[in-house]
Amino acid sequence: MQLPIAIFAVFAVLWGALWGSFLNVVVYRVPAGLSVVHPRSRCPKCGAAITWWQNIPVLSWALLGGRCHSCKTWISVRYPLVEASMAVLALAVTWPWLPGLASGDLQPWQVATGVLAEQLFVFVLLAIALIDADTFLVPDVLSLPLPLIGLGLAFAVGPLRGVTWQQSAAGALAGGGGLLAVQWLYAVAMRREGLGTGDIKLMAGIGAFLGLKALPAVLLVAALQGLLFVAGWAVIGRGKLTEERGLASIRHLAMPFGPFLALGAVQWLLLSRIAGNALAHWL
Repeated sequence: MQLPIAIFAVFAVLWGALWGSFLNVVVYRVPAGLSVVHPRSRCPKCGAAITWWQNIPVLSWALLGGRCHSCKTWISVRYPLVEASMAVLALAVTWPWLPGLASGDLQPWQVATGVLAEQLFVFVLLAIALIDADTFLVPDVLSLPLPLIGLGLAFAVGPLRGVTWQQSAAGALAGGGGLLAVQWLYAVAMRREGLGTGDIKLMAGIGAFLGLKALPAVLLVAALQGLLFVAGWAVIGRGKLTEERGLASIRHLAMPFGPFLALGAVQWLLLSRIAGNALAHWL
């Protein structure tokens, strides 16, 4: 049964790369209020339409030398990196489901439901992380469907993922409600906004997908990694960061929290599938 597993793994990588190509479109167009379907992709500099062979994930960027085929304008390396990242994440999400499919312990519809939903979850998280990093915005069109999809997934294959519908519903309520309370308490204490409403909606979706038990770890990991990022940025900037932004100190630096919430959620999703309940008990 090794051959089918290998075939599914290769398909997951290719499928993920295609998701990554579409993700680049979403990240560029959603904040601008543009359709992600029409018109077809074009060079933002010269307006030349991108043909199919110029739009092969990762490969086309390398073959074109990272430049537009028509006007030779430099194309950001972020495009192939996003495509490659989504390919790797798609494989990582798919892999834990394959042994059960090969052994016959899981039905094909169960595997398809779980894999596609978790891939969609990772896709949305990566899109939100990139958009929030660029614009300090968590689009409702991406975050609001997550609680409903997560709850539906729990009803369909929740026991196989270790997240029942009760845990999913509790996670959505605690995730959104918990951050809403934090937002209100911070605003009262500091007399300024410290947490965006978009992060609250995102956390509700994360709670619905991962369940109540994942929330403390996701929040802790997100906060720690965010602090480490800011500390590293401050060190590399050698004190110029506060001057450039006109800040009294580094503690007044505004940073998007969405990317770190997304990172923590993906880390929990992947690690929990490997370590299972032992990870939750240890944390």
